[in-house]
Amino acid sequence: MSDYGMKNFKKAVRDSLHHWPMILMATICSLGVAMLWGANIGALSPVIRMTLEGDSTQTWLQKLIDSDQLELDLLASAQDNTNSATAPQNGRVDDLQRRISWNKWLLVLANAWLPQSPFETVCFIMGVLVVSTLVKHIMMLTSDMLIGRVSTEIVRNLRTRIFDQSLEMDRKTYQSYGTSGILSTITHTSESLSNGLINFFGAAIREPLRIIASLAGAFIICPRLLLLSLVLAPLSILVIAWSNRKIKQIATGILQKNTGLHDVILETLGNIFTVQAYTMEAEERERFAVAAKSMQTTGLKMVFFSGISRPFMELVGVAMIALTVCAGSYLVLNQQTHIGFLKICDEPLPIPSLLLFFGFLVAASDPLRKLSGVSTAVITGSIAADMLYGMLDRPITVKEKPVTVSGPSPHKQLTIENLSFAYDEACPVLKSVDIQIPFGKTIVILGANGSGKSTLIQLLCRFYDPSSGRIMVDGHDYLDMSIQDIRRRITLVSQTTELFNRTVMENIRYGSPGSTEQEAMEAAKLAHAHNFIENALSDGYQTLVGQSGQKLSGGQRQRIALARAILRKPEILILDESTSQIDMASELQIRQTLQDLKGQFTTIIVTHREALCALADDIYCMENGVLSHVNASAPIAA
Repeated sequence: MSDYGMKNFKKAVRDSLHHWPMILMATICSLGVAMLWGANIGALSPVIRMTLEGDSTQTWLQKLIDSDQLELDLLASAQDNTNSATAPQNGRVDDLQRRISWNKWLLVLANAWLPQSPFETVCFIMGVLVVSTLVKHIMMLTSDMLIGRVSTEIVRNLRTRIFDQSLEMDRKTYQSYGTSGILSTITHTSESLSNGLINFFGAAIREPLRIIASLAGAFIICPRLLLLSLVLAPLSILVIAWSNRKIKQIATGILQKNTGLHDVILETLGNIFTVQAYTMEAEERERFAVAAKSMQTTGLKMVFFSGISRPFMELVGVAMIALTVCAGSYLVLNQQTHIGFLKICDEPLPIPSLLLFFGFLVAASDPLRKLSGVSTAVITGSIAADMLYGMLDRPITVKEKPVTVSGPSPHKQLTIENLSFAYDEACPVLKSVDIQIPFGKTIVILGANGSGKSTLIQLLCRFYDPSSGRIMVDGHDYLDMSIQDIRRRITLVSQTTELFNRTVMENIRYGSPGSTEQEAMEAAKLAHAHNFIENALSDGYQTLVGQSGQKLSGGQRQRIALARAILRKPEILILDESTSQIDMASELQIRQTLQDLKGQFTTIIVTHREALCALADDIYCMENGVLSHVNASAPIAA
């Protein structure tokens, strides 16, 4: 896993720590699950002894006490006969005394709480085992719910931050991701991070604790035999490391291909009428099939490399148990404490202890197997964190200064001074543009496609910042003003009309939330949209316009957009081929409206139609990024 990916995943973890009480509670529950897991296995010890030897808990404890007491008496007698005691003897005496005291205390508890007969004791222990299993699963569910709450809260916050960031992105940054990339990040990528966090705080804590509890039980029975059983552990670690590297590469590919799939879906369905009009359904089906197939292939690789570690881990676990069974059986059957020159235990292992030891090893194999899936989820989550925080941390090229200035409203003059701009430094789009536009004037900008007209408009809206030169409002540089202040003064009506899947009234009032419905209707009348809204639409102003206004014609969409612009009462109204889809009669009516409103705001018109050129106080021509003044009284070239 890359340092960068882990760095971003650590950010998500740090964000999660703001919810530390829930994480602490979940960790406590995980610890409780692990303790009950080990205790349930340990509860088998008395059951095995009672089944094999017919002893109750009390008689078994009493036998242990009597055996230790006998050995203690023999040591004391030997010491009296020799009148000397060696250090090992003293240590053994201390051990025996501690064991006797401990077993006597356990015997008191057993007499108070456990039945006297072996069968009743077995039934009692099994009942406790069922109850403890229920408690264990309740704690596990509680842990999962707490971690799920934390992870979904973090992802919700991240989605909100990414959505907020996308709303404020400059055009260059937005275009580098694209709508499909941002959509994929907000949905699928965020979900991958959520799953990673759930596994990191949940299973990644709980499963190791279960392993530790199981191995601790085995360690108590015979530490050296446990170490012998773990000789194959390094091999499993190497396999996990290898599969993790593969999974990381594949997870990155899956998230990238998911973006590509979103891209195909959005592009095809967003242009569905063009697809159908040009009978390109088969080609688009093929594009989607290729993208889906590519994602399927990558997904299968993920399944393979995620799955290959599980059988290997199980194979290693079985090999470890097999090795332990062989070693333990040798010790028990031959009543030995050594295997060759290697000392395993101080005393020969009794059969119940060996069976319990095997039980602890088997118990450790289940969480060990689950950890491979946890690793996959955390790695995928780290890649998702890389993409999410990479987007959030990416600097925005159009940004405000810490302290901004604001001129009077309405302004007196808009000035463009020696303005140059290039998307690519080798290919300038605008070259030394100079123009002064007093408030209330109407100017028209003509020019061929690609001449730089739309780029100039985007600079005026501050979607980009100039490469050199300045745009000023009453002497205040755009770079010194807040973006909100600039865009509050400007309303843009473009050729590609953008409407929302809301009612006509909501679309007209969009950007003017304080306006009344009556004011919106008056704006619609000025835009010559009122008649078709009332007469042609089923629900009038309450008609839903559909996604991107697809229930309306192009001309209807443009008139609603113009009504929205008029209602906002801007200081600067920019019309970028905004009447291109309107019939000539409607355009003449709109021209009359603009004539009536002339002087109330500055109007900048990008058009090819002479009807609107007649409104101009000044006409300019844009050619190869150079803006030149044209005599308003001169004839307009076709």
